[in-house]
Amino acid sequence: MELDRVRFGPAGFPIDASRQEAFKYLKKIGLDAMEYQAVRSVPKKEETLLAIGEDAGKHGILLTLHAPYALNLAAEDEKKREGSIERLFRACRAAHVMGARHVTFHPGYYGGLDPAEALERTVDAVERVIAMMREAGFVVELGPETTGKPSQVGSLEEVIDLAQRFDEVWPTVDFAHLHAREGGSIKGREDYARILDRLEEGLGTLDGLVIHFSEIEMTKSGVGERMHHDLGSGYGPDFEPLAREMAERGVKWVVICETPLLERDALKMKEIYERVSGARPRGRARGRRRRRR
Repeated sequence: MELDRVRFGPAGFPIDASRQEAFKYLKKIGLDAMEYQAVRSVPKKEETLLAIGEDAGKHGILLTLHAPYALNLAAEDEKKREGSIERLFRACRAAHVMGARHVTFHPGYYGGLDPAEALERTVDAVERVIAMMREAGFVVELGPETTGKPSQVGSLEEVIDLAQRFDEVWPTVDFAHLHAREGGSIKGREDYARILDRLEEGLGTLDGLVIHFSEIEMTKSGVGERMHHDLGSGYGPDFEPLAREMAERGVKWVVICETPLLERDALKMKEIYERVSGARPRGRARGRRRRRR
């Protein structure tokens, strides 16, 4: 997804405005993105989707869309897998009508499969969704998300692998999920740098990423996500070290706030980023290079 700057917004409609006033309100408070939550079901009425897209565009709000949680592209049960492929395609079609430029999705679960086999089944499913979009006459960007549980397809390496295979795929990077999946691995700026260096190595650029951020509570075992929390909750990871990396590298991202406070914390993230971004970027985030297929 081509971007000219860093954009910030909430994962869903704002909590301090009605849906009818949502995009006007986001613009008023200084936000310029929103992730439409189709996590339970995908709207079917085209007029509803068109109206959402028109209103967002009128107020300069860039839309992304989160596909249903009920996806398992690696499922061993072919009926479940076929249903997941169809639900992801319907989410992509809704995004296209709405004008959302990126569809975030959770790829699925390893189940009884070896992780490499589960990834290959996911690759095949993504290829089929892309073919379905092309047959229908449209293509939107697919964003496999880094996932928060070790049982899920969606490690950093797996989402990079998917992006390397398809020009239509560009990851959604959820830092809270990576933090929880890796047992609390993000303790400071050097940990963000490690992740960003690997992304840049694998993708050729850091630009155009959709980022999810919140603080996160892990399970009692200390590995895997339990619950998302507000900024400053004490659970971590901390946003400021990431903001400093963003500023220094000069990235162009869509940063989506997934805390319960949605646009309130999205504004805090924006304010933190603007406060630390006085340093001149190093220019490490270059134009997108051709990726390996």
